[in-house]
Amino acid sequence: MKHLIATFILCLIVSTAQADNYFQWVDSADIYIEQGNWLKAESALLNALRAEPANAQNSLLLSNLGTVQRYCGKYREALDTYSMALFMTPRSTTLLRNRAALYAEMDSLDLACADYSHLIILDDSDEDALYNRALIYMQKGDTVASRKDLEYMLRNNPNSSKARMGFATFFKAQGYYNEAVEMYNQVIRENETVADLYIGRAETYILWGKTLEADKDIARAMELSPNDPFVYILRAYSKIARYEYADAVRDVERARELGYNPSTCDNLINEITK
Repeated sequence: MKHLIATFILCLIVSTAQADNYFQWVDSADIYIEQGNWLKAESALLNALRAEPANAQNSLLLSNLGTVQRYCGKYREALDTYSMALFMTPRSTTLLRNRAALYAEMDSLDLACADYSHLIILDDSDEDALYNRALIYMQKGDTVASRKDLEYMLRNNPNSSKARMGFATFFKAQGYYNEAVEMYNQVIRENETVADLYIGRAETYILWGKTLEADKDIARAMELSPNDPFVYILRAYSKIARYEYADAVRDVERARELGYNPSTCDNLINEITK
């Protein structure tokens, strides 16, 4: 009997120590995530999972781990992590949304579309899923399906800013620049401090050949989001239109410093300087 009690106490001590380690690693991961130290956050989350592989909270930890791995550029590992978490909680909208976004980032558009469709089945008023699926349909050249999702959003919510943003992108892609600008105008009137809206409208003006209007939006976007690299790419295009090639190259270089795709920057500089 004494032997059984001793064994029980030993198991309890080990179990308590494992639990302490688990929460210590979780707390450490939270601190590293707050600091943006993704590699240390990944290590802490993995250690927490090893400490208690059967803990009921592990689906949430796996969700966080997948996102951290995505920030580290470990897309394949992130995908496996999200899928493992979804095996545990298959109706988690957060996990489906995260995996869909990752698939889109990896250019696996059909798989991203499938996850967004799953989200829409779970909630047919999910504007985020409808909006992103519409954009994917646009990328795939399926304008009918894209417009159908956007119109459905507006029917469900006539005041939907996301639907109008989607239509702005849709019209811009189709070359209907006047209609695209009008959509951006409607959304900007209600969201005057969102840099992405000015960026989208500036891009439309550049495609339309209206560089003066584009310059105003670019300046406003730079005020709101000075470290967005795409703003500098847009300003480079505006300067190219005015034959200010040296200034355009400097803007592309600045975009590269801020994290814009280096090969895209190289190609654009080659185009400017040839």
